Parts: sequence; C-alpha cells; structure tokens
Amino acid sequence: MVKSILIVLCLYMSDANANLFDFSSDKGRESKIPTLVANLKKLEVKEGPAYEETFNDGIKAIENGIEEEKLYCSGEATDAEGKALPKDQKQLCMRELKKHYLEATTVIFDLKKKYLGFIHQKQVEKLTEIQTKLKADIEKNF
Repeated sequence: MVKSILIVLCLYMSDANANLFDFSSDKGRESKIPTLVANLKKLEVKEGPAYEETFNDGIKAIENGIEEEKLYCSGEATDAEGKALPKDQKQLCMRELKKHYLEATTVIFDLKKKYLGFIHQKQVEKLTEIQTKLKADIEKNF
C-alpha cells in the first residue's frame, strides 16, 4: 500500500515538475520576425532619405531578431523567462527560423526591386523632361 502511494506520488511530482519548467508543452517562444517582416511589407515606396532610413532600420531589426533567435535555438541564450530551449526542440526551432529568414529575404528583395524600379522611373521622367526642353531650345534657336 505504501509503495503504491509512493509510486503515485513520484509520478505526480514528475508530471508537476515537467509542467513547472514547461518542457512538456508545445507553445514555445513566439518569433518576432513575422511581425517585423509584416511591418516592412506595409512600407510604402517613396523617394527620399526618410524611406531609405525606415527601410534600413527595418532590415537591421530583422537581422538582430534573427541573431537573437539563432542564439536561442542553438541553446546559447534563454527566453524572457530565463528558460532554455530543450534539446529535442532545437531542430524544430532552427527550421522555423530558417522559414522566417527565407520569407524576410524575399520581402527585402521585393522591396529593393520595387524601390529601384521607382527610382528608375523617376530618372527616366527627368531625362524625358530634359530631352523635351532641349528639343524646344533647338527648335527655338534654329
């Protein structure tokens, strides 16, 4: 009788201990990379240094977030509550980080491409204005 009570008590304590450290749950640490990528996606392409500064700040925030999560996934850092990632979840964490990183690089590429197209369009418009003025001057002077 005493043995069965001790066994039940030990099982209960081991379960309570696992829940205390939250190693049995699948909730994990929330990544902030998708939020940063979403903020970058919302950025409207504009001409001027303000856009470039906001864009560069967004990229730096994503890079810093990726480095932080890389340290957490490798077990070198802890989360906000001081908990380290269990070894059995490191590979899953790295896969998720890789997925977020690939999405971020795609968004950054698309925004850079869109911005370069925008700048190119503005330059072509200025060149067209110069050509029109030059033709008008030639017609006027000859």
